[in-house]
Amino acid sequence: MVGGTLRDIRAEIRSLACSDGDYAVVCGRTGSPPGAAAGQRFPDRRAAGEAAELTRDYRAALRRYDPNSPYDDPLVYEVAEGPPRAAEASADEYARYSAFCHDTAGALFEALSELGYREAETAAMETYLTLAEVVDDRDDFCLTLVWSLMSELDVRLSAAEQRAVVEAAAGLFCPTPTPNPVEATLRHLETVGFVEGYSVRPIPDAEATGTAGADARTDARTDGDDSSRTWELTFGDYALAERTGRIPTLPLAVALVRRTPERTVRFLDGEALSDGRWRLRLRMSPKNGAGHAPGSAGLVSVEAIENRWLNDPSASLGR
Repeated sequence: MVGGTLRDIRAEIRSLACSDGDYAVVCGRTGSPPGAAAGQRFPDRRAAGEAAELTRDYRAALRRYDPNSPYDDPLVYEVAEGPPRAAEASADEYARYSAFCHDTAGALFEALSELGYREAETAAMETYLTLAEVVDDRDDFCLTLVWSLMSELDVRLSAAEQRAVVEAAAGLFCPTPTPNPVEATLRHLETVGFVEGYSVRPIPDAEATGTAGADARTDARTDGDDSSRTWELTFGDYALAERTGRIPTLPLAVALVRRTPERTVRFLDGEALSDGRWRLRLRMSPKNGAGHAPGSAGLVSVEAIENRWLNDPSASLGR
C-alpha cells in the first residue's frame, strides 16, 4: 500500500538527517519545506541533496494517484543564510494548495500503515479512485484524496483510533510548540488557499458552557501552561465545505496538533453562517502526565448545528 511506500521514503530521509545540521531543503515552487523533509536538517550539502531527491520520490509515489500534482523543485540551502529568495519569490498558488493536500494525505496514509489500520487505508484509496473517475476538475484530485481519507476515517475508526492517527500524522512534521497555535494554523491554511479570511476569538468558559462566573484559571484568555482554553474560529471559502450535517476538521486537526503537541485538541461543534463562512469551536487543554490526550475529539469531523444556511441549497457554503 502507498502508506508503507511513503514510510520507507521518509525513513531514508530521516536516516540522512541530524539535529544540528547546517543544511535544509525547501521547495522552490511553494517556498516551504517539502512535507517529507519538514523540520529536518542535514550535516552537509551532499546529504541534503540526497534528501531533496527523496522528496521527489515521495511526491512521485502520490503522483501515481494524482497525475495533476505539480512537480517539486527541492532546493538545498544553508540554514544560517536562510532559504533562497528565488523560492520565496516564485511561490505558486496551486503548488502550495496541492502540496498541503498531498502532505496531509501522505502523512495520514503513513499513520494508517504504521498503526496497522489497513482496512481504513485500503478503503480510503478505493474511495478516492472511485471518485477520481467522476471529478470534473483535475485540480481537485488532491482535495478528493483528503476528503476520501476523512470519509473513511470517520466511519471506520473509533474516536480513540482517530486520535491516534491524527497524532501520528502530525508527529511526522516534527511537531514544535508554536505561539498562538490556533492563529498560526489558520494563517497557514489561508496561505495555502484552504480557507480565506479568518478570525479567531477566545471564549471565556462562562460563554462556552452557558454558565456564569468563569474560573480565571480556565478562561480562554488566561496565560499559562496549565490553562484550558476555548476558541471560536470563523473562516470562508473552506475547501471541504459540504451539506452532510458534519464539518470536516481533519486537515485543520493535523495542522493544529503539529503546532501544539503538548495539548489536547477537542473540536466541539460548528455551523454554517449566512455569508458562506463557517464557525467552529474548539477547546485545548494540557495533556496529562502520561502524555495521553483523553480529551481530544472531533479530529476528523464535527457535527454542524442545524440552521437555514446549512440546509438551504441556494445559500453559499464557500467554494
